[in-house]
Amino acid sequence: MVADVERQQFIDYIRNRGMRVTPERLALLEEIYRQHGHIDAEQLLDGVREAGHGVSRATVYRTLELLVDCGLVQRQRLGRERWLYEHVHAGQRHDHLSCRSCRRVVEFVSPAIQAMLNEICRAHGFSREERQLQILGLCEACADRAQRERSEHTPRALEAAAG
Repeated sequence: MVADVERQQFIDYIRNRGMRVTPERLALLEEIYRQHGHIDAEQLLDGVREAGHGVSRATVYRTLELLVDCGLVQRQRLGRERWLYEHVHAGQRHDHLSCRSCRRVVEFVSPAIQAMLNEICRAHGFSREERQLQILGLCEACADRAQRERSEHTPRALEAAAG
């Protein structure tokens, strides 16, 4: 559920741009904050329609852009072809490990990474506005499976199988 402060931030953002605060936009805000995890635009559309709101696909995409621009939603690919979205709570930052094989995404928080990024920005006189860190690779299960597959196809394993 979206907190009052986040709802007001979105309303103020929309109004400051001379746009209307519509029930559809607010329903999309509520739905993305109801979700826990990374969702794509189609999943968001399905969720808001299941809740009984008549929202077009175009409205979903336009509203997602507004939510990203005002800082309430983060957009990342996370090892996929399509964009994934997740809501952001003030003061909460996390990063991602993305498995290229099974597409599992693990969120993690590292104060050491945050401190390092702060130091890098300070050293270069850089004012950071946002950050995204995604580490792509293989999760433990996929790495183990890949290792077993490689060892099954070594010349020695093939000779033993032919045997």
